[in-house]
Amino acid sequence: MPSRDLKLLDAAERAARLINELIDRSPQRRLLHVSQMRDSVQAIGANISEGFGRGVGRDRARSLEIARGETEETIRHLSANFHSARITPKEYWPRHNLLVVIAKMLTAFLR
Repeated sequence: MPSRDLKLLDAAERAARLINELIDRSPQRRLLHVSQMRDSVQAIGANISEGFGRGVGRDRARSLEIARGETEETIRHLSANFHSARITPKEYWPRHNLLVVIAKMLTAFLR
């Protein structure tokens, strides 16, 4: 994998760590959509890995499209927690911004 591909996968793995740390540190029942958020953030890296494992072509593109959808889903769950004041701006913005960067990187790969 070229280094550019590794940057995308590294970003996805970092996002998963940050979201999981947020969930694990949160008092029980504080956050909304916990299982969906955990599943969607984990699926980002899994789909990126699957896509790059498939080589160039439609199968790769489909996996990266799914990863982009999972990224958007994670952003939505994170935003719901922020807008309901369940997480602070300090917790929200770094995670949100990283997910936006991942979405942009995925979009660039799909062009």
